[in-house]
Amino acid sequence: MDVQVDAKIVADGNGGDRPKTSFTHSHNRIRWPQYQADAHDKIVRLIGKVIWHDTITIQTVYPAGARPDQLSGYGRGTTQDDIRNGDVTLGFHESRHRNDYVAYLKAHLLPDPPKPEIGMTVTEYEKAAADFEEKLNAYYKDMDAESVAATDEVGYRKSTYESTGNPSGTFCRAGSFGCVGGSH
Repeated sequence: MDVQVDAKIVADGNGGDRPKTSFTHSHNRIRWPQYQADAHDKIVRLIGKVIWHDTITIQTVYPAGARPDQLSGYGRGTTQDDIRNGDVTLGFHESRHRNDYVAYLKAHLLPDPPKPEIGMTVTEYEKAAADFEEKLNAYYKDMDAESVAATDEVGYRKSTYESTGNPSGTFCRAGSFGCVGGSH
């Protein structure tokens, strides 16, 4: 088995329709060994080994009109502690997502790929590979959900923002991204 998965944070970029910090990875970088099976569908020979090389890339992007120095409309940047400490910007909010992802990667090991073995049935082999892909997808989904809970659903919650359309309370804070003209 040859596994090498790294993580990196890259410089902020431009794009999208809203500010967002996210991570990318490549499932197609997992190569499963070829095999030969007998008439009973048992693997009698493995050709190669599991190779999983990947880089988890974390990046923040800002669309046209959004800047890191604008006020955060929800989540981190709107809690009482954030306001008291002056940590109220969109850049601060997005930095919390980066920190969430890094903390998750440090605290939770990636799932181990299965070790194909001679004597497995082809069905067992294919199920083991599919189960691993499912665990990996769940890992990344949980990583994102934990960040949403820690960074978006605190202070003035993202879910409230999305249901009301108002950033940070019942009024539109001057300079908040998504604030369209004056107060609401």
